[in-house]
Formats: sequence, structure tokens, C-alpha cells
Amino acid sequence: MQRSSQMPLLPPPQGFEYQAFGFLAGTLTTAEEPYSLLVNDQPLTVSGCSDRLRRWLSTQEFPLTGYFGLYPKSTRSGITFWLKCFESLAPKGELGVFDVDGQLVSTNGSTQLLRLHRNQPNTTEKPFLIRVSGFLPEAKPAQFWQLECLLEEGKFSLLDGYRFRAKG
Repeated sequence: MQRSSQMPLLPPPQGFEYQAFGFLAGTLTTAEEPYSLLVNDQPLTVSGCSDRLRRWLSTQEFPLTGYFGLYPKSTRSGITFWLKCFESLAPKGELGVFDVDGQLVSTNGSTQLLRLHRNQPNTTEKPFLIRVSGFLPEAKPAQFWQLECLLEEGKFSLLDGYRFRAKG
């Protein structure tokens, strides 16, 4: 995989928002961190959530079944998730489809690595990486891309993607 260790973390162009978010239907089986979320009988690791959501979860009976809004993050051992919200009714949009908008770090044929920032104000979190399989035509490191990805079998597959071009 082509990697440029000298590629700077560029500020996003005006109008670009980093994003990695999607909804999955499942069952949260444990009441303490790390949580375990069963989606289609596959366990997913949920490494944390906001203090407000944590307090709410502490008042609920487990297992808790519904729709979970998740931020994904690629790690060496696979994908881990950060729980943003819980919905009892199906949310708008397609389940299992994640919006992943970030700066392309490297590309190797059908494997893309994007760098993102967490969408939380005043966060001290460092940028993180998301690995996506699928071909992006004319993709080059340092470009900003808006991707629609399907999570299947613990991996992100590209459904659609657009290079971000700032207006003006």
C-alpha cells in the first residue's frame, strides 16, 4: 500500500465536515464498557459513548434492542465503534450504510485509507483512520472524499463516492 509518511494533515476545505456515522439494528447485551452489540448474530465492540448516553443506559434493562447510531474507527484488530445514540424506532436512511467523509491518506487499487476527525465540539481526540474497499477513480492522497459505505462482515465496502470540491 502506498503511504506517504510526509503527507500533512491538511485543514479541511471550507464547507467540508469530517464524518463517519451510520445506524445498525441490533441488541446491546452488556450494561458496561466495553459494550457488546449483536448485529445479525455478529458481535461488534463498542468502546464507549457520551456521558449523557452512559447515564441513560445505566437506567435501562439489558439486553436492549433497537437502532444504534455509531461512529466507526479502524484498528489493527478490526473495527471498533463509539455509540452516539439509541433509537427505538427505525431512523431515516438505510441501515448498515455509513457516511464516511475524510482526507485520503493512501490508495492501493481497491483499498482506500481515510483520515477523519470526530464530530464533537472541543474534542481532544486525535484523528483516526477508516479502511474502505472499493475503487475511487483518480483518487490521490491528500484529497477530501465523501463516501457512502456498506458495513458487511466487519468491513466497509464502497457504494458511492465523490471527491469534495469547495464551492467558489
